[in-house]
Amino acid sequence: MVGSLLIATRFSALSCTVLLLAMPPAVARADAGAVCASQRHGNRQVTVFSSPTPLAAGPIDISVFIQDADTGEPVLDDAIEIEVAPRDGSLAPARYEATPDAATNKLFQAAEFELPDAGAWQFTIVIHTPDDDLRVHFELEAADSLPTWRSLWPWFCWPFLVIAMVARFHATGTRNKLPTASR
Repeated sequence: MVGSLLIATRFSALSCTVLLLAMPPAVARADAGAVCASQRHGNRQVTVFSSPTPLAAGPIDISVFIQDADTGEPVLDDAIEIEVAPRDGSLAPARYEATPDAATNKLFQAAEFELPDAGAWQFTIVIHTPDDDLRVHFELEAADSLPTWRSLWPWFCWPFLVIAMVARFHATGTRNKLPTASR
């Protein structure tokens, strides 16, 4: 009995470890990600984040955080556009509106869109302030998109975790037993 308990415990620990190690770091999509630009323009500090990390063709998230450069307070009323174009000019620039609604963190403005191909991409963040339009330029290299199995693997693997937990439960022999009536 002790031997089977030890085997079940080791199997459960090994299964969990393998699942955690196999998980890509950018499975959870949310605001932030990697900082790809941070610039001061007049009284604005603009920080731009990209996700997934590393950037790959397919769905991406660009989040923008604007602060008052003097106080550090977030600036929430500037309109933001994101322009994206391949560095080689093979496609016309695409434009996306960044909004607080697309952002998980409501201090950010974000846009989620598809990056069609791998390669070098030019990004221009246009910030419409009451006084002027500010532009932040940067380039990012996007890798090939992840194979479908890499994005779907959690859905196929979770049953194995449940099976390991049931096997551990049965190996310990700790089933609920009805209490015996004492007289």
